[in-house]
Amino acid sequence: MSAASTTAALPDPPDPTPDPAAANAQTQSRTGRLLGFIRKLIDYGTELAHSMRHQPTLAALATVTLHFGTRDMALILARITRGLQLAGGLQAKLASRPLPETKAPAAVRAPPERKPRTARRAPRRPALPNMPTAEEIAAAVRHRPAGAVIADICRDLGIVPAHPLWREAMAVVTEFRGNLSRFFLDTTRRVLAWCISPAFRQKDEWAERWLPAVAAGATGPP
Repeated sequence: MSAASTTAALPDPPDPTPDPAAANAQTQSRTGRLLGFIRKLIDYGTELAHSMRHQPTLAALATVTLHFGTRDMALILARITRGLQLAGGLQAKLASRPLPETKAPAAVRAPPERKPRTARRAPRRPALPNMPTAEEIAAAVRHRPAGAVIADICRDLGIVPAHPLWREAMAVVTEFRGNLSRFFLDTTRRVLAWCISPAFRQKDEWAERWLPAVAAGATGPP
């Protein structure tokens, strides 16, 4: 038998085995992908808080203070706790109300008449630094796009460009209607300012960003 005929008789090589992770990413729902990333953030934040409470090494402390822009450990732990609260609230919301797979055009209709309601007194804030109330957490999750909540969670957990979750965080913020430019600038500005002057302490604008949502929920429809 000639070499040509032998070559022709050989079967075609099998197709490469498909990557299960890639196949899963293509078939997974938008809600499933977002919940998967939220679980990564919760796992990271929980581990970070645990390590900061149990005699962290000097190298770990140096990294964390750089990422958070402060040496105040109480403030760092409060922000991690707040980020975990936001993540838990968003996770619960997505479990009960999954995101639509496609954006259907909204029907145009006249707004319903609203009856005036008596504004409730703003809830008293806990004594811990920068800790929101349960009402503020609920409003933050209910009244904002998922991408905006994810951006705040990442800020509270000290996710910076050098972090392994940074690329995925940017993709999630973009896909789920967060402000990527603001997220990127806020994070890099905090790190750069800390590098220039370690005495720098960034103002926490969480309350200014979210309390209007609480006020809207107090005066608007339930």
